[in-house]
Parts: sequence; C-alpha cells; structure tokens
Amino acid sequence: MHQQLSRRLLGRTTTRKAWLQVLNGALPRLDGVTTPARWKQRATQVRADLLELFFQGHPQGLLEQRPRVQWLGVIEAGPGYRIRKLRYEGYPGLWVPALLYEPTILRGKVPAVLNPNGHHAGGKAMDYKQARCINLAKRGMLALNTEFIGMGELRADVDHARIALLDVCGVAGIGVFYLLMKRALDVLLAHRHADAERIAMTGLSGGGWQTGLLAAVDERIKVVVPVAGFSAMWQRRNCPQDIGDLEQCPADMCTIADYDVLAAMFAPRPTLMIYNRSDDCCFQTKRARLSIYRPARKIFELLGAGEQLELYDNVDPGTHNYERDNRCQLYRFLNKHFGLDTSTDDLPFVDELRTEAELNVGLPADNATLHSLALEQLHNIRRSRSRRRSLAPAAARKRLQKLLRLPRYAAVTAAARGAAVLRQGSSVQQHVLTVGPWMIAATTCTPAAGARGGTEIFISDGGRATGGLAGLRDGRRVISVDLFGTGEAATTFQEPMLLACAGERPLGILTAQLLAVAAWACSRHRSASVHLRANGRSMPVVAQLATALRPHRFTSLTTYGALDSLDRLIDLPVGYTSHPELFCPGLLAEFDVPDLQRLSAPMPLIDAARGPLR
Repeated sequence: MHQQLSRRLLGRTTTRKAWLQVLNGALPRLDGVTTPARWKQRATQVRADLLELFFQGHPQGLLEQRPRVQWLGVIEAGPGYRIRKLRYEGYPGLWVPALLYEPTILRGKVPAVLNPNGHHAGGKAMDYKQARCINLAKRGMLALNTEFIGMGELRADVDHARIALLDVCGVAGIGVFYLLMKRALDVLLAHRHADAERIAMTGLSGGGWQTGLLAAVDERIKVVVPVAGFSAMWQRRNCPQDIGDLEQCPADMCTIADYDVLAAMFAPRPTLMIYNRSDDCCFQTKRARLSIYRPARKIFELLGAGEQLELYDNVDPGTHNYERDNRCQLYRFLNKHFGLDTSTDDLPFVDELRTEAELNVGLPADNATLHSLALEQLHNIRRSRSRRRSLAPAAARKRLQKLLRLPRYAAVTAAARGAAVLRQGSSVQQHVLTVGPWMIAATTCTPAAGARGGTEIFISDGGRATGGLAGLRDGRRVISVDLFGTGEAATTFQEPMLLACAGERPLGILTAQLLAVAAWACSRHRSASVHLRANGRSMPVVAQLATALRPHRFTSLTTYGALDSLDRLIDLPVGYTSHPELFCPGLLAEFDVPDLQRLSAPMPLIDAARGPLR
C-alpha cells in the first residue's frame, strides 16, 4: 500500500507552475506613469501606504517619538578621528548598539553617512565596514555604524523570521526593522554638526536592503548608495537565491509597491546602485539591471534627473562585497554630490581596525528581542480574550474568511491516473484534482466490502505517503491528498512567503483547497459530509479552519498531537521556516483553536494523543 500512496502523480514542476501563475497575477510592475505630477502623487501615496502597513498594530506615535540615546565612551582611534560608543532605543525596550566615527576637528555643518549592517555575524565590527567608516571620518564626514538585528551584539535575534511571531498577533513585524533604521537616522541628524542637506546612506546586502527601504520612504536621505541589497519580487520569483529573508518580503508589501517602485522613489536624489557581476549570494548585476535600474531610470528621466542615477557593475572581486573597488565608487560619488575634494581611493586603515570586543557597546540585561516583543503581544491578547465579545457564528465565519483571504475555487475536476488496483484487500484509485490553479495528488482506498463507514479525507504535513489508512479499519473509504506544501506539492518556506508578500494567505489557500476536495468527495460519493483526519503541526490547523467555516461538510475530525492553542506558535516558539503557512497575519489576535472548535460544534472532535475533545 505504501507504494501506491507514494506513487508520483504530478510533474516535478507542477506545483511551482501554479505558484508562479498566482504570483504573476499578483505582483505589479512599475508602468503606466506618464507625467512628473502623476509620479509624485503616486510616490507620496506609496510612502503613506507603506508606513500604514508597517505600523499596523503598533502603538500610535512611534514614528514621531525621538529615540532615547545613551553615550557610553570614546575610543581615541587613528589620526583625524575618534569613535564614540552609543546605544539608542530603536523600539520600546529594544536598544541598538552603534558607533559614531567622528572627525577630530569639527566646524560648522559637515556631511553625514548612515551605515547599516548586512547579514554578517561580526556586525558593526566587520573589517570592510570599519574600513568604510574610518575612511568617511578621515574625509571630514560623520559616519554612524549601526548594528543589525541578529548580528554582532544583537545575536539574540539571529532568526530574523521571528517577526512572523508579531505578524500572527496582528502587529506588523517589519515595523520593528523599519523603526530601528529610522531612529538611527534620527540619531545622526541630531548631531549638531550634521548637515541635513548632505545626508547619505549606504550598506551591503541586508544593509543595502535597509538603505533602499528607508531611502524610498524617508526623503531626509539625500544621497542613496545601496550595495547588492534588493531586486524586484517579480524577478525574484524565478531566482530562489534572490528571494531573501522575511523582513525583505513582508506580508502585503507588494500590494502597495515592489522594489522597482521603491528604487524609483529615490528620484530625483543622487543614487548610485552598486551590484556585483558574479555575486555568490544574490542580486547579480545582470538581474538587478533589468528589474531595478532600468525601471528606476525611466522615472529619473521623467523627472529630468537622469544624470543623478548611476549603476556600477563591480568585477573586482565581483562577489558579494563592499571591498576597495566598491568603496572607491562611494568616495567618488560623495565627492561629486557633496562638493568634496577627497581621494577616491582608500586612505590608510588596516592598522586601525579594532576587534569585535573593543567595539562592543554593551546592552541592558533585559534588552527586548523579537520573541519577547511577541510574548508581550500574546500577553495582551490573552488578557483581552476574557473581555472579548463572542461573535455570532455567521459573523465569526465571515471575519475568519476575511482574515484568511479565502479563495473561491470553481468546481473540482478529477482526472484518473490509471485503472484501480487491488492492494491488501482494498481497491486503490489514483486521481489528479484540479482546484483553481492548483493540481492536487489524491489516492483513494476503498475497502473490498464497501465504504459502509462513509468517506474520510486524510491530510498530513508529510503528505499522503505518510499513511493515514486508519479509517479503513472503520470501514471508511480513505482519500489521501497532498495539499499545497505537502507531499508531492512540498515547497520551501520561500513559496508561502512570496505569496503572503503579494497579498495572498497560504493558510487560506490550504483551507480553500481542503474545502474544495471535501465538496468533490461528497459529490462523487453522494454523501452530505465526510470524515476528516489530519496529522502534523500545520494540517490539523487547516482541518480545524475548514470545519469551523463549513461544519456541515464534515462528519468528524480526528487529529494527532494537534496544537491545543495557536498561542503555542509564540510560547514554544514555532519556527516560521518550518511552518510558514501558520503565521497568517492577525489570526491569533482574533481566533484561537477553542474558537474554531466552537464554530465546528457539534461535530465530534478526537485527538488520538489526548482522546475525545467533544
């Protein structure tokens, strides 16, 4: 029987093609802008919409608050500059260590450069970053070197995907990242010698992403130099190595703007886009040229600022880097647009590099993390549950359907794959079901004596090959199916992540697939309802959502070791990359497993690890 349940029914790219079809219809491209006035209007609206999205669920007024700053010592460094240690409160309770490279002699207003980190464990102490900041200070500029979440002294948050813990609570996790970089800019601009008209931002990789995101939204940045930081999502969908982390692909961002639009929003400010020809990480020049530089150039030219935009293709070394050649391009560009006359090559720095320990700033013992922030939100949700008015079932289902953005799929079509065969006393028939754009592998096992116990659908995180034939012992016909992300339709975490970024809800897609399969099974086998069995961590949640939304469609639900509460996503915590579909934005804030169980009443509920639940 295992051989039949393991039989491949779909092509190896079938699920990916359906995924691409959904994304192609959801990911916008930068086009249709005909006049400068229309573009400026659109850019203004995008900035407002992004900030609204990023700060959903956060306390009001966070953006306007000035960050608290603590200055914690000075390193008398090399000739012509010093390093001042500081930390600032990037988000309430979350302090960020930083280093200010400051010229020894300061008179009047001078240029200032914000230098965010990328995904390098050494954080602000990385040698290439020290080299850049030392060189900027020696040229008479202020250089603020900030730590990145998960790197250096902020390694407690090495799993960036934990912003999903906030998302599921109804608090946009991307807002934490944005506020940390925005408040770094606030700190830099508060320096009495900082020239507000000569503020630049530059960084590599995740630092390039921060540069692109903040510069697009915050026009206080006057010169923009991202290095290997981003490309458009419509290009990334065909290039897994470019997709990136969750903060770079936050839920719903592409319903407002893709990165081609964000890059165009740099206009008409001077912008140097640096990419690497043979980048061994992501965003090679040839791909970024097509998806970022060319669309942005159209807007720069529309605004009469074509000469303000440059693209540099690094070939020395051409890998993922911010080494000498790329730094020289930065110095040249800042000279040009800040009215400076400094060397376009590195000034001496090698003997002035400091160890990570020397550059450590120190953090409060109780410094917040993404997990602790999510636990705070969960605490608030738990307190509010006792006061929350229960919606009438019809209203609750309507609200749940809206949270899931439940797709509406037309009738299922089924194509048999071969003739039925007899195995271990059961007749086995293979089908491929078409549900909207998706193809679902299905194996039906019918007892030789007939399905006197009705029909049961089996779903599992591991797919139909994991068994699920317990229903045969009860005389049931068992239909084992591979929903999106399971079995033959298995994916990485990136596919659900991009769907969410485009405005879809993977959990809603799964629930809609299950409901469509249940309707097909009822129609095919002339029954009003079917039994349902779900194994794993994700599929029992999908099953409970389906039974809550359409209780009349199901006779019973049997799970094994299912989560007793969605709170466990945060309590444990559950890793986003293992179960991305569970982190549906806002779901936990309004619904928990007991709520779903109430909506499915009086249908029998059994958990094989715990016994009858109702």
